[in-house]
Amino acid sequence: MNFEKLKNCMDKLVEEYKAPGVDCIVYKEHEKVFRYFTGMSDIENNKEMNGTELYLIYSMTKMLTCTAALQLFEQGKYKMDDPLYKYLPEFEKMKIANTEISAEEVKKITTGGDFGQSSKAEQIAYAKNPILIKHLFTMSAGLDYALKDDAIMEGLAQGKTSTRELVGAFANKCLCFEPGTRFQYSLCHDVLGALIEVWSGEKFGEYMEKNVFQPLGMNNTFFGVPKDEERLSKMAARYIYDENRIPKRVPMECMYILSEDYECGGAGLTSCPEDYAAFLDALACGGVSKDGKRILASETIELMRTNQMKGQQCEDFNSFKPGYGYGLGVRVHTDPVTSNSPSPLGEFGWDGAAGAFSLVDPENKISLTYFQHIHNWDGKIQSEIKNALYSCI
Repeated sequence: MNFEKLKNCMDKLVEEYKAPGVDCIVYKEHEKVFRYFTGMSDIENNKEMNGTELYLIYSMTKMLTCTAALQLFEQGKYKMDDPLYKYLPEFEKMKIANTEISAEEVKKITTGGDFGQSSKAEQIAYAKNPILIKHLFTMSAGLDYALKDDAIMEGLAQGKTSTRELVGAFANKCLCFEPGTRFQYSLCHDVLGALIEVWSGEKFGEYMEKNVFQPLGMNNTFFGVPKDEERLSKMAARYIYDENRIPKRVPMECMYILSEDYECGGAGLTSCPEDYAAFLDALACGGVSKDGKRILASETIELMRTNQMKGQQCEDFNSFKPGYGYGLGVRVHTDPVTSNSPSPLGEFGWDGAAGAFSLVDPENKISLTYFQHIHNWDGKIQSEIKNALYSCI
């Protein structure tokens, strides 16, 4: 394996795409075969990347949340076809609206060009079908990504600030469609975070720490924006591309963290490339870490990376990720002709609003972790990273 093309790709992302700084790690069969970082972690203070930076990983949180929820699935705590209201009674009777689904709006949320939908939903009826647990994994529950709608604002005003309480307030949202009929990127995995509390009897963050972070040695992964000086000093400065594609510095904050004690299953973690790479390596190697700690059964990973989309759901998802389906919280490669990707069928992963990207290839037991900290990124960088990786191996 010669990783010169992947290194050149990283240089291109800084020099041509103007990413302030980038960091990339590749594992194959538990061996770190590539690590390269370049650029600046803080442009204004002329601080170069040193590989120890921390990042807000936004939606890269989702794969970790789904992994934790799947651990509890393995323990028989629930069935995929169980109704959500069996565990969160507030969701038994859901309002439904006729909100139009916009692929462009979804793209803006995933690439960090926007941080949440506007609240347009107006009730026209009640949903005929219940939200099932599998609908949460597959983003087909009918929920939206409106962070400041009446349901959330009223919940906060009533003092509902914990993960369980605020997710309960989501039940006052209007669903955008009948559960199970469409795909819409949404707060579904935040709801999984509350369910993990119900199923495990522990706080979401405590469960994640004990059952995911500690076994994998993810010592620099935690919920929220750090407040202590040591961790804050390691945070890579956060940027957004302006209209001229120039990095503009923005405050160190995460809008998806809805209150001080809200642990956001969809976008609330801070982490670093070394930690996340250890997680992806375990997924690529049948659910077992480099030092033999099992986090998921290999059969569960197969379920996770099996496309769950059908009919209109496929059209919804392909409108912004051509050639891919969606499994249990991850994109899944289904059509190399449409995707123009050299990765094998079943390659899976996800990304984050500040540009982080993950790739897991169980066929070759390879994983790639890419971190940057700039929003409003161009989706084609993912294709360039994938193409560079596979040209190297």
